Amino acid sequence: MTLLMFIVGAVAGSVANAVIYRLPRGLSWMRGRSKCPDCKHNLGFWDLVPLVSYLLLWGRCRYCCRRISLRYLLVELFLGLTFSLSYLSGLSFLSYLMIWITTVIAVMDWETMLVSDWMVGIWAILAVLSAQISALNFYGLLVGVGVIGGIWLLSRGKAMGSGDIGIAAVMGLWLGWPKIAPALWTSFVAGAVYGLWLLVHGKKTMKSKIAFGPFLILGSWIGYLWGDKIISYVFHF
Repeated sequence: MTLLMFIVGAVAGSVANAVIYRLPRGLSWMRGRSKCPDCKHNLGFWDLVPLVSYLLLWGRCRYCCRRISLRYLLVELFLGLTFSLSYLSGLSFLSYLMIWITTVIAVMDWETMLVSDWMVGIWAILAVLSAQISALNFYGLLVGVGVIGGIWLLSRGKAMGSGDIGIAAVMGLWLGWPKIAPALWTSFVAGAVYGLWLLVHGKKTMKSKIAFGPFLILGSWIGYLWGDKIISYVFHF
């Protein structure tokens, strides 16, 4: 079953890659043949086998020999591993869906700095279905929107994107209070460390923009999995 869940996760990763590529370009992610982004040649079955095709083709298109983004391999591998670990950990079926949808949101934002309102909306529905909604969930929503929305408002959209507010709203609704606190804290720390690394290596300047959505997603899962432990050991409340 663990191996089967890895295969299912890799297939889900292949679908996620199609969504990540097509949505920002206004293409239907449910219809149409997959094509090479460079030569536009329709891809056959043996070009689309998760993980296997990429490795056998050495990360290149069979038809034009252009290099294929490593992202395709990494997303399939990541979802394969996380689906397997989720099965071993006994997580619910909704957790698999949330892993998939948050991966799509994070990677799409990382590549294009665009956040899909559709994907965030689906995540919100899954969050409501998976959580026992109480006043604490709405407190979490208010904190998430208040912190990220406040930064967006004060910076006039320069420090945060409007899509980040939607992500923060859903993570607050999902995690509730006080788990939203370590989730946001982790997001800012991880984003700051990555930004500092880019500055030190000369890849970005102080005026450069980076996608913050992936760090919010990372913080969401850390808050979900280990929020209580972080609260008890670090925040002491």
